[in-house]
Amino acid sequence: MAELKIELIIIGDEILLGHTLDRNSNYIARKLSDSGFRPRWISVLRDDQNDIRHHLKRAWNRADLLLLTGGLGPTHDDITRQTLADFFDDDLVVRRDILRNIENSYKIRKIVLPPEHERLAEFPVSAEPILNSFGTAPGIHYCRDGKNLIAMPGVPVEMKGMIDEYLIPLLERQRTGFYDFRLIKTIGKGETYLARLIGDAGEFNPVKLAFLPSIDHGVTIRVSLFGEDETSIERKLDKTQNVVFDRISKYVYAMGDLSIEGALVEKLRKRNLTFAIAESCTGGMICSRIVSIPGSSDVFRAGYVSYSNESKSDLLGINQELIEQYGAVSEEVASAMAKGAMKRAGVDLAVSVTGIAGPTGGTPEKPVGLVYIAFA
Repeated sequence: MAELKIELIIIGDEILLGHTLDRNSNYIARKLSDSGFRPRWISVLRDDQNDIRHHLKRAWNRADLLLLTGGLGPTHDDITRQTLADFFDDDLVVRRDILRNIENSYKIRKIVLPPEHERLAEFPVSAEPILNSFGTAPGIHYCRDGKNLIAMPGVPVEMKGMIDEYLIPLLERQRTGFYDFRLIKTIGKGETYLARLIGDAGEFNPVKLAFLPSIDHGVTIRVSLFGEDETSIERKLDKTQNVVFDRISKYVYAMGDLSIEGALVEKLRKRNLTFAIAESCTGGMICSRIVSIPGSSDVFRAGYVSYSNESKSDLLGINQELIEQYGAVSEEVASAMAKGAMKRAGVDLAVSVTGIAGPTGGTPEKPVGLVYIAFA
């Protein structure tokens, strides 16, 4: 049994120059893995026909499925459509059905169709169009010699529609195996320490372990396996996950794709506890992460951004003499902020943070990066 070899190709100068963040490959890769598939290569190319043709030749030889995004629009730098036609020795012709769809989409919105957008109806003769539910440029599907190439617009909402409505159902019909994984989320220790606790990864073969460190979310341990029998894969993953958890349980905050803030909200909801946050140097960033979690209003009652010394007194009731004696960045003031937030919001728990974020404002006694976090 051979695993489907998938390559993602992201096209766009704006991505290579750093002007646009590539979220397309992230979405596609995640949708693939969630559906039991996994890409083997991800490439980013500039808007250059020679570069695209050169890379397509290599990618077509090594992959079973190519997924492209970008370059299907109506402007002069949208060259993917013509480049694909050249690569497959194909011709572009005006498809009347595609042109009617484009015209109708503009009529519905009561907008005059720009002449340039008629280019979107020029389509490769031997390819199949992919319906664009969220835009005008159709996707392109080539099938040659048992291999597939699917090109989609670079606009994220349009690309996502084609992935969900076209690609995933297509792959499900052609499935030859299953890929699945488990995620173990940890906090407090680095990947080397955790690996030492878990022991030799070879013990779990053929299941694979991967350590994924992150500044924001600690170390995620991915437990994964590809195989032919879905039931067998699930059983082996469950067994490995349980063994790994037993060895590092002290540092695990969630099983599955749950963030720290998501785990916090979930645990507080189960305990029927409420909390508040008082922030100084972070200026509301912690509150923002909390309220991004659906259902956080069940437990999160209030957030105080007490950035100035005066606001610490006005919002949290901190005595100015305490601030003058110890400084806004101190253990004493951090404690007073947490207690003040708990009292003002009438909650069970409160957390506060005060510090010197920089790049200026530090002293030898209190350098940039000094932070106090208090819990009440």
